Amino acid sequence: MDRYWKNASGCYDPTLAKVIEKENSIEKADKKARKKQVHDTIQEIKNILKDRDLELIGRIELKDIRTNKKYK
Repeated sequence: MDRYWKNASGCYDPTLAKVIEKENSIEKADKKARKKQVHDTIQEIKNILKDRDLELIGRIELKDIRTNKKYK
């Protein structure tokens, strides 16, 4: 029963559960896509450095302007 949420009357509502699960899966997919974009960006930076015979000494830190999330 933990996958079902209660509606306004306090009864378990499987339809509401499906809607909430769908919304959660969309949010997870968006977050996963954004993480991939950040990962690809870091790889591009590393490849540019490698092409120019440079080496990254420290850690790359990025901040997402939209969400204020920091990536290390």
